[in-house]
Amino acid sequence: MSGYRSIRAVRNVIEETLTAEGRHPSAYNIAGIARDAFTARGGGGYSTSLDVEVWRAAVDKHRRPFGLGDTVRVVVSTKDGHTEHHYGRISQFRKTNGGIYRGRPVKPHSVYVELDHHTSGWLGPLAEVTPAVDDFEIVREWRDIHQGCLSWDSAYRCLRCGSSSYKSARVMAVHRASGQRVRLCEECFTDDELGRLGHEVMFYERNSRQTITELTENPELITEAACDSYYEKSDGEVYREWADAFPWMVPVKAAELYAAWKEQARASAGA
Repeated sequence: MSGYRSIRAVRNVIEETLTAEGRHPSAYNIAGIARDAFTARGGGGYSTSLDVEVWRAAVDKHRRPFGLGDTVRVVVSTKDGHTEHHYGRISQFRKTNGGIYRGRPVKPHSVYVELDHHTSGWLGPLAEVTPAVDDFEIVREWRDIHQGCLSWDSAYRCLRCGSSSYKSARVMAVHRASGQRVRLCEECFTDDELGRLGHEVMFYERNSRQTITELTENPELITEAACDSYYEKSDGEVYREWADAFPWMVPVKAAELYAAWKEQARASAGA
């Protein structure tokens, strides 16, 4: 894309690019993106040439608080009394009386979210909706993305297409609460990937409910002695392996006892 075009042509480019990236144009201030990312140098009209870094900065700056198609996180209560963080896309804005906005919403009261891993959608107050991006840290520094890589070229491949395209990861999304992460190229990084990573964490937590309950009720179980047999593991060893894999889920008291246990183990080993 090059040359000078009318604002209408630039708007078309912006809307098409947002759509191709899996974003809904209504969630963005198009005029603001045009001004920041496509104004030609010297003020000579608009250019349709696209600089990736400038584009990303403009898109992040001019995203509206919420828009149709936005990926968001909501809290869902399960039948057995647990709560889970689910991710999905906003498909409707509702008025205070429950009516659906047909045009641009004005101070919407509630939203309907189509959830990715639930039997039905979620309808609730807009105040109880969290933008998915708030749950994640987005890293674009090469050194931080590839730190610790042990491959021959010291670069992680894109998780989605790296095996076939050999593309190196350019973006790393880190789930703030758990530290779980995914490394992707620019083309594969979309809002859907944030939801996918968030649900991965949710399923880890769902599958660990019994362990969490057991350690909440009896936190001392995590310090149980190791089994003498090489071929067997004590319950304490199993709990400790789980805690090492999922540290964010360990109940507070059990975490304190485990930290003290590890400190004592290190002291004994160094004696």
